[in-house]
Amino acid sequence: MSATSGDRRIPRYTAYDSVQAYNTAHPDAPMPLSPDARNMLRSFTCAGAGLKDDLTASEKTHTLDFLPGGAPGPGQPDRTGTVVATHWGNPPYLVLAENVSLRKAWEAITARWPSDLSAAVEALRDLADRAVSDSP
Repeated sequence: MSATSGDRRIPRYTAYDSVQAYNTAHPDAPMPLSPDARNMLRSFTCAGAGLKDDLTASEKTHTLDFLPGGAPGPGQPDRTGTVVATHWGNPPYLVLAENVSLRKAWEAITARWPSDLSAAVEALRDLADRAVSDSP
């Protein structure tokens, strides 16, 4: 189910102020507590420029983290997890999609190469909508 406003879909996300708050809400897809460990995750940065935050109007740049463990690389097994936008590993922590295939999420993002967060939400929408409809 998609939220809509007229013909425009409203981007959905959930915000957390700390890694601890995010990890409490998502124990199966934890974010590493250490900044060094967060920097080691395979993430999407839009060619190192970051994605503009047009969701909260902060205009900060963000990366997309695929949790747990980063986006699966070629030859690595897929995992189910959460896609989180962070200000380069720092707050806010914006959950863009939950309970999705991290490989399919990576493929959806890299196919569209979004430069802002609302475009990333849109790229993930079909996966996120399926995850919601598959939930018990």
